Amino acid sequence: MSHPTQTDQTTSLASRHLLESRHLIMASNRGPFEFSRAEWGYERKRGAGGVVTAVSSVSKLANPTWIAAARTEADRRIQKEHGDQPIHVEDGDSRYMLRFVDLPDSVYDGYYNVIANPLLWFLQHYMWDTPREPTIGKEEWRAWREGYVPANEAFARIVSEEIRRSENPVVMLQDYHLYLVARRLRTEHPDVPIQFFLHIPFPGSDYLRILPNEMRQEIVRGLLACDVVGFQTNRSAINFLRTAGSFLPGVRLDYEDPAVEYEGRRTLLRPYPISIDPPSVRAMSRSEEAECQLEFLASYFGERNILRVDRIEPSKNLLRGFEAYSLMLDHHPELREKVNFLAFLVPSRGDIPQYERYQDEVLAAIGRINLRHGTDFWRPVEAFIGDNYVRALAAMRRYDVLLVNPVIDGMNLVAKEGVVVNERDGVLVLSDGAGAFEQFSPLPLSVSAADIEGTAQALYDALMMPGEARKQLADRLRRGVEEEDVAWWLNRQLEDIDTLCRGEDC
Repeated sequence: MSHPTQTDQTTSLASRHLLESRHLIMASNRGPFEFSRAEWGYERKRGAGGVVTAVSSVSKLANPTWIAAARTEADRRIQKEHGDQPIHVEDGDSRYMLRFVDLPDSVYDGYYNVIANPLLWFLQHYMWDTPREPTIGKEEWRAWREGYVPANEAFARIVSEEIRRSENPVVMLQDYHLYLVARRLRTEHPDVPIQFFLHIPFPGSDYLRILPNEMRQEIVRGLLACDVVGFQTNRSAINFLRTAGSFLPGVRLDYEDPAVEYEGRRTLLRPYPISIDPPSVRAMSRSEEAECQLEFLASYFGERNILRVDRIEPSKNLLRGFEAYSLMLDHHPELREKVNFLAFLVPSRGDIPQYERYQDEVLAAIGRINLRHGTDFWRPVEAFIGDNYVRALAAMRRYDVLLVNPVIDGMNLVAKEGVVVNERDGVLVLSDGAGAFEQFSPLPLSVSAADIEGTAQALYDALMMPGEARKQLADRLRRGVEEEDVAWWLNRQLEDIDTLCRGEDC
C-alpha cells in the first residue's frame, strides 16, 4: 500500500524524490500522542520529548506510518479496536498512520525502566559512578532478556507487517530504545533501506565496556544491520566506529568516509545535528500566551539576567552552574542585587532514585545561594519548577546570558531556541559537552562542564561583553540556526537515503 505524499518548499529535490516514490515507516518508543478515555470517545495528549518534536516534522512532509509503544490503557484499547490496522491521525498539517505496539507490563518495565532508563541513558551520558554503579545482576539480565530483547522483537514484528503492506518502504528507527530492531528485520527484509538516528550521545568504547559483552555486541550488531546510522555529532559517529572495531571481529572500518563493513553490509555513519523550526519557535515565543507569561515574569527580572532552561537531571550539570553563579557573586559583589538568575526546571523521571536525589540536591543548592547572597529585598535565584514551555520561551526573549553547561548532551535544543528568540543580543555560555558546540564553534565563552571557576568567569565576561561584540555573536548564531534548521536536518537524512537507494537500485 502506497500513501500519497505532501511536499514543502523546504524539501530538497532529492528529498522530494524519496517522499514521492517511497513510503516512510518510522518507529520510536514514544508516539505523537497518548490517548485517554473521554465521554465522547478518546482524548489526545501530545507526546513529550525531543524525539516526538523532531519526528513530527516528517509528518508535515509525507504521510508516514508511525509505530510506537502503547503507553496508556486507552492506547491499547484504541489499537485493539483497529486490530492489526494503523490508526489514521490528522493533526493540523500533519497526517500519518499510527500503530501501537502493545507490550505486556512486565516486558515494558524491563525494556524501559531498567535497560533503556537508567542503564543505557546513564551509560551514554557518562553518568554512572563507575566504582560503585551500575551492578549488572539478575534483575538487569532478566530485564535485558525478558524485557529489552522481546520489546525490540515486538517492534520488529509490527514494522515487518507494515513493510509487507507498503510499496517501496523505507524504515527510519529512532533512538536507543530500539537498537536491536534492524537486525531482526533483516532476515525477512534483506533489501529494505533502514536508517537509524540516535538522539543522545554515543560513548567511547572504553566506557561502553561497562556493559557485558553480550549486550554491547548485540547493540553494535543491531546498528550495523542498518544502511545508515545517524548521530548528533561527529564525535559520536567516531566513537561508534571505534566501538565496532573494538567489540566485533571481522569488521572493516573506513575513517575517511565513515562506515563499517560487517557481514556483507556497508553501514554509513553520518552526523545529522538536530535542530528547530525557527519561525514556529519564534511565533510561539511571541504568542498571546507568551505575552501573558512575560507580564507574570516581569517582577522577577533584574537589571540583567542569567537564564537556564533544563530538565532536572544529572547530565544537565545544574549544580555546577548554580555554584558558578554563586562564585561570580563572591568575586564581584558589586553585581549583587543587579544580576538575577532565572531557572526554568522541568522535573524528570522521578521514579528513578538517582533523579529524585538530584532534584533534592538542586533545590537545596538554590536555597543555599539565596541564603548566602540574598537580602531582604532580593533573591538571587528564582526557580520555576514545572513543564511550561511557552513560559520558558517567553523568558528567553529577555536573557542577557543563557547558561547551557551540560556534562554531555546529544544536541541541546535550548541553546538553539535561545539564540533564535532572544531580543537583547544575549550571550550564550555553552559547555563543550553539548552537541550544539560542534555547530556553534568558535564560541568566545565556551566552558568545560566541570570548571566552576572558568564558568564563573565566563558568566562575568558575558555580562561585561561590549554591545557590538554581543550583537555580532548573536547574529552569527541566529543565522546558523536559521540556515541549519529542522528541515535541513531532515533533508540531509532523506538525501542520503535517496542516494543510497539510487546507487543500489533498492
